[in-house]
Amino acid sequence: MSDDIVENLTQPSQWLRVLFMIVMVVALYVVGLMLTLVTIGQVVFSLVTGGNNDNLRALGRSLTLYVKQILDFLTYNSEVKPFPFSAYPDAATVNSESDAGVDADDMGVEVWVSESDSASADVVSTPARKPRKRATRKTDATQTPADSEES
Repeated sequence: MSDDIVENLTQPSQWLRVLFMIVMVVALYVVGLMLTLVTIGQVVFSLVTGGNNDNLRALGRSLTLYVKQILDFLTYNSEVKPFPFSAYPDAATVNSESDAGVDADDMGVEVWVSESDSASADVVSTPARKPRKRATRKTDATQTPADSEES
């Protein structure tokens, strides 16, 4: 068992990955600060104009995708090194449903994404939920509250 540990510790690829992970942790910190500034900017813009800023929203979306790539790499869920070692995530590839204000729950659609191929998604229609009616008991106008308790 100790031979396996020594062998793993002497592999340059393991140490290179650790070095990339340290760089990505620093990048994650910087991106976190940028997302904080984008959030504050979006709040200020919303308070002043009453609407959101599309440019800040697009920047926030792409930064969020970048954070996801970094976290996938740091947690060993992906072997692809994030930007600047690969392409920066394109915010245009994200579903534009959020731009239209339509949520998958509002449409009555359920999306299933396989773990092996996260780029493809199967869409399954489900019936929209109907609101439940509350059971109310009508009382006769001539009935007193004491009479309604007895019945």
